[in-house]
Amino acid sequence: FKTIYSVAEVERAMEDSCSKGNESLQAMYQGMKKSGGTRFIVKPSSTNGLDDLYDSSPNFGEVIDALKRHMALAIDGNEPMQFTPMLLLGEPGLGKTHFAKSMAKVLGTSFEFLSMSSLTAGWILSGASSQWNNAKPGKVAHALINGDFANPLITLDELDKAGGDSRYDPMGSLYGLLEHDTAVNFKDDFVEVNIDASHILWVATANNESSIPDPILNRMDVYVID
Repeated sequence: FKTIYSVAEVERAMEDSCSKGNESLQAMYQGMKKSGGTRFIVKPSSTNGLDDLYDSSPNFGEVIDALKRHMALAIDGNEPMQFTPMLLLGEPGLGKTHFAKSMAKVLGTSFEFLSMSSLTAGWILSGASSQWNNAKPGKVAHALINGDFANPLITLDELDKAGGDSRYDPMGSLYGLLEHDTAVNFKDDFVEVNIDASHILWVATANNESSIPDPILNRMDVYVID
């Protein structure tokens, strides 16, 4: 188990004068109190599950080899599963998203899918301020608060096609989320309670890396899929 947020901090947020008048935010806090701040965290015990991946996705061999090394390290140290964010780069139709879903199944964690081509604003990932009408939490907070795992696998599909107004850069929140030290204290703009997002397993897909900002690429291990 892993504690990803403090219930005491949630209770303090509930008493804040700004949140008291927001029914949806109060409902969110009530749900967080009820579920508690503890989630399952996947710790692999064997790499045997990778054999089927080698058979079903032979063109992803390099990625599976890397995954196997990370799993072996986790097993050896009795640590939670973690790896450097991955970018699967290649032409459409290679099965990159299907492979990411298969990875989650092998690891025994939940799978979250986010189409970056449909994102036009960063709040979809990191939430919108509760001061706005119809505001709600972002996908990251939703996955951690409503899910069962502290280390779900989140797939950012078609990362190279993320667009929108530069003032609301949909990739903006990724700069912090892809860095372990800053993701530990991730704060969704709606929830406004520190959430430990440092255990998320990130897998992005793209057809072309040229439109992806260098600071994002530098935070990822890039694998070219034939």
